[in-house]
Amino acid sequence: MNIELGNIRDIPNINEKIDNSFNGTCFAYDWFLKLKNSENILKIYDEKRNLVGFMPVFNSSNKRIIAQSTMYIPYGGPVIFNLPKEERNKIRFIRNIEKALCDYLQKNYDEVNFSTDNKIIDIMPFIRFHFTPEVRYTYKLDLTQGLDVIYNNFGGDRKKDIRKAQKRNVEFIIDDKMEYFDVNKAMKWEAKYGLETTACWVKEYINKTIVNKRGMCFVAKEKERIIGGIHLAWDKNVAYILYSYYEKENDDIAIAFLYYKTFQYLIKNNIVKYMDFEGSVFESIEDWNISFGAYQSRFYNLHWNNKDNLYLNVYDYGEK
Repeated sequence: MNIELGNIRDIPNINEKIDNSFNGTCFAYDWFLKLKNSENILKIYDEKRNLVGFMPVFNSSNKRIIAQSTMYIPYGGPVIFNLPKEERNKIRFIRNIEKALCDYLQKNYDEVNFSTDNKIIDIMPFIRFHFTPEVRYTYKLDLTQGLDVIYNNFGGDRKKDIRKAQKRNVEFIIDDKMEYFDVNKAMKWEAKYGLETTACWVKEYINKTIVNKRGMCFVAKEKERIIGGIHLAWDKNVAYILYSYYEKENDDIAIAFLYYKTFQYLIKNNIVKYMDFEGSVFESIEDWNISFGAYQSRFYNLHWNNKDNLYLNVYDYGEK
């Protein structure tokens, strides 16, 4: 395998290739990388000079540092276009890509931080190259089960929330023009901690997902009042819950109601096969995700620097 620095423009039909890849997500699409000012990529070639994948290079203020926070970019790491059919060859193929990446990254950067998606389960080459692995969990739903099976697996409290919303005649609105979804309210946790993403950027990003038919806003309306909203982004196979909010304490039922109606929307329109709750390190949020019958899915944040400093406190806490 050989690694070369390039630009997303070097790969024709890159978004189509991502959709048809082994593990590509919507966080590698060219329009997303452009929004993040991260148009540079590492192109991955096999020994015959076939392009077999790429890895986004997420920008920081220092060109010698790759910085990806999962609070803003859930998944990064290599996107692999095709894999051999035999299992033993798949393992070797992925490991050879990871070895080549490790060698290139350590020769060309002073510090590297990125996440893998949850289809990359073998990270032994990174460990052997002294990357510090940080184990993370997200929670996913298999939408191909159908809405009835999914609803039956909800916890009692979630079913109660949905019944309350229905009793209050809460309306489900597909907000494809962002007429109702309030970005500032969806970002109140970030404002509390003074974090970097601005409402202007998030609004632009959400709009891009809608324009590119890779996302949507959904809101819950009671009479003339919006009581909550969520935003989803998706790729060919998976939808990701990225932003959500509700208005008042007794409006918390809106989120469970919106999740349920969103599952229905995705299934009815045959948009994706899986829902990713875009996990959290907070136990209370994990419990919330589990209450929808979601299953646990592991992924890794990987950290390395050239000073041989161990990453002992790597968890990026934030009320997401």
